[in-house]
Amino acid sequence: MAIPLYLTTIEQDIFDTFRYLPHAVAVGVGFVTVAAAWKNRQMIKKQKRLEHAHAVPGTQLLLWFLVAVYFAMMLSITLFSREPGSRTGVDLKLFETWGNQCLPFGVLLPAAVPSLRKGWCCVYAAFSTSMMLETVQLLTERGFCQLDDVVTNTLGAAIGYLVFALVRKCWRGKIEE
Repeated sequence: MAIPLYLTTIEQDIFDTFRYLPHAVAVGVGFVTVAAAWKNRQMIKKQKRLEHAHAVPGTQLLLWFLVAVYFAMMLSITLFSREPGSRTGVDLKLFETWGNQCLPFGVLLPAAVPSLRKGWCCVYAAFSTSMMLETVQLLTERGFCQLDDVVTNTLGAAIGYLVFALVRKCWRGKIEE
């Protein structure tokens, strides 16, 4: 039985993104190293004034690492994987593409950044990031500027945030028991 062409195209798109993973992991390691050193330096300065100062927890470092890897992958896929001038134009049609890169945004960012733990803050941050990426794609001609991407990415971040909120609520319920 033959596999439909659209499924092989989707499969190829998914596997093509993995070639950016080593670069993204390197960026994540670098980011976490710098962030941890900066945060620990702040703590040492505070320790001179306070008795008890703690290093950055391992969970926080892991979340920062995952956020850095996610953003490096997103930038690699949306901008750096394409030649300048290879794609031009603006597309205002809705729901024509199948991809959604912002679902992890809605899960990872509120977990790593406490100020984004309100739903509207997280979704607005995803909307703003998506708008920024689409604008950069338009200006650099490294991708089509698509309204569809902004809408689906924002919806994906909202769904991701709902997943984060549900997991957080369940996690808190187990801790309190």
